[in-house]
Amino acid sequence: MIKPVSSAYGKIKRMLLTFPNFSVLPNDIVLQRYKGIFDSLDKDIQYIILAHKDVHSSIKQTAINSGLNPNKNIILINAFSLYPYNVKKVIKHIKDDIFQCKLESAWHSIWAQDGYCCLKKEDGTTIMLEPLDFTRGGDNFVADQIAAETDIEVEVTKYHIEGGNILTGDNYVIIGKDYLHHNEKVTGESKEKITAEFKKIFGVEQIIWLGSEEPIDFPIEVFQGHHQPIFHIDMYITLGGKTENGKELIFVADAKAAKKILGEEMPPTKISDAFDQTANWLNEYSKDGLEFEVKRIPIDLWDVSESKGTFLTYNNCIVEVFEETKNVYVPSYSSVAPGSINRRKLDEEVAKIFSSNGFNVTLMEGAYEELCKRGGSLHCITKDLDRI
Repeated sequence: MIKPVSSAYGKIKRMLLTFPNFSVLPNDIVLQRYKGIFDSLDKDIQYIILAHKDVHSSIKQTAINSGLNPNKNIILINAFSLYPYNVKKVIKHIKDDIFQCKLESAWHSIWAQDGYCCLKKEDGTTIMLEPLDFTRGGDNFVADQIAAETDIEVEVTKYHIEGGNILTGDNYVIIGKDYLHHNEKVTGESKEKITAEFKKIFGVEQIIWLGSEEPIDFPIEVFQGHHQPIFHIDMYITLGGKTENGKELIFVADAKAAKKILGEEMPPTKISDAFDQTANWLNEYSKDGLEFEVKRIPIDLWDVSESKGTFLTYNNCIVEVFEETKNVYVPSYSSVAPGSINRRKLDEEVAKIFSSNGFNVTLMEGAYEELCKRGGSLHCITKDLDRI
């Protein structure tokens, strides 16, 4: 029997990080983010880190500075800058064994979350399930490199999946509706067929397609999806375990709440309404005994120009629910600068909301604002490979 590695349930045992380059400075921002993760999460977690060999010593030292044992907590895998399968197209034969080829980048990104979903066999083996058509940079080579150096296995699916657009509970999986429509298009299969196949792939009873029936039409570009407020649901949805009444606790972003806290002009109605409609739909969901208790947390639409804006997302966090423990690790967007007082208000309000729902809250520092400008945050740069 195969089950997905949950987005909330279980204590994190192994986590994947992907260091995106090998030109590192003493105060490299990626190392600062790693230190924040090493400092905050449990000291027994094993980190599998794909990185060029030139930064291995810096990563080890960062782990040591955080009180970790590199020999116990860190598995460093040498990333191949010339991965042998990065030939995209053979253009022509020059002579003998010399060919002119078009290559695709072999360099992976920092977004460890996206290129695969993690499943777990009954014997405890982790599987990295990757799609045939995920081709962002060298991220489609990550799983193969990890599997070559660890006990983790790789399987391929014909369906399009990305980890950031899939959240897994105990016996259900929530998937952004964009991937339903995309898979209908590329496979020619019906919604019923795709849903049935996803149930088999993930070993769950329910697949929930989350999104609007009509395409999203926002007045500005905010990394929106086609049928989703944002292109990945982990940017505005967080699973929080079970409530006392047996419902699944779920946190949904609230764009208006952030502006109320900050005392700023409200976001465009079409944008805030999309989050409200998501919350209402989940609040009314009831199927085969599965129901949700919806809580709202602020998401701030900021850095708005005439044609685009950026979301500061607190939903893009790390959650652990096990035994009597509920932990949440939340990106912080405030700083020591005097002008950051409003950001501190947001950080404090989000921490208060999680705390009032029984969570031990850790606010994480790591220049996550810069990641938000690129469409991600804390959850996007980590991948839980195993939970217990």
